[in-house]
Amino acid sequence: MLDEAERRYKCGEILRVIADDLGVSRQRLADRLRDRGVRLRREKPSSGEVLEMCRRYEQGESLARVGERLGFNASTVRTNLLRAGVSLHDPHGRER
Repeated sequence: MLDEAERRYKCGEILRVIADDLGVSRQRLADRLRDRGVRLRREKPSSGEVLEMCRRYEQGESLARVGERLGFNASTVRTNLLRAGVSLHDPHGRER
């Protein structure tokens, strides 16, 4: 059951629809998928993930590359770097 739910979620279905089909609550399904290591869409990065974003970006990785490696989009990485006080670089790697 969880294998199928995970497959459907990764294919883009929303939790509520999958949970309804399985007869469980959305929250219970979300918890079970997280237990399996599935990153849920629109979930905020943990403090450890933000530190990793900072480390990778400061070592020269692009916003897109950092996001790709950690499972977030570049915009999410950028937002969290700014909140953490990291100075962003221009497209050529120079500080702004």
